[in-house]
Amino acid sequence: MQVLPNQLVELYLDGPAGPQVYRTRVEDAYDDIVIVGAPLEHGAVVPIRIGTELRIEFKLKGPSQEGRFSNWAVVEKRFRTSVPLLQLRLRGEWEKTQERMFVRVPVHIDAVIVPLTETSEELPAQPALILNLSGGGYLLRSAHPFELDDEMRISFRVGSEQIVARAYVARVVPTETGQDYGCAFLDISERMRKTVIRFVFRRQIELAEIAREDLT
Repeated sequence: MQVLPNQLVELYLDGPAGPQVYRTRVEDAYDDIVIVGAPLEHGAVVPIRIGTELRIEFKLKGPSQEGRFSNWAVVEKRFRTSVPLLQLRLRGEWEKTQERMFVRVPVHIDAVIVPLTETSEELPAQPALILNLSGGGYLLRSAHPFELDDEMRISFRVGSEQIVARAYVARVVPTETGQDYGCAFLDISERMRKTVIRFVFRRQIELAEIAREDLT
């Protein structure tokens, strides 16, 4: 299997602040070489050294092949063109990986979102509402007209904990009055993800108790 140009991919690597995930796009691919756009953060190119090992993942949807695929790669070259590029050399074969599945629970949690542009420029913060939540993402109701793959920064509280993360729109959900947005976490610390998972677990117990009371 061969990844193709214009395919959106995620790069997973260890950084000074711990594991990081960056979304970018394939510009060219041949043999065991994949050339991707250098990831950006706050409008600046993320400094990734030559020789850095990372994991590259992408997701396919279609009748012939569907699923998430991953491979290990090493950064072989950097190109300082009008669009900064990284040349990656794959270390092995593409492997199909299991989708990350997290239990979602219905919630009504006030949030603050900051939509991000393609250059990671931050637009003004605005309020939003989380309608369901899991360790992998959330369903968002927002007045901002997001499109598929748009990114945002989001901040919200679960219990006494403040959650701050970066996410992207994985699906658009039509509603009677407009549309909601199914979002997947793109950059969230493991500590915060575990906090969300614990909250979801407690929420499951609460909903189960409410359901039992309704039956009695």
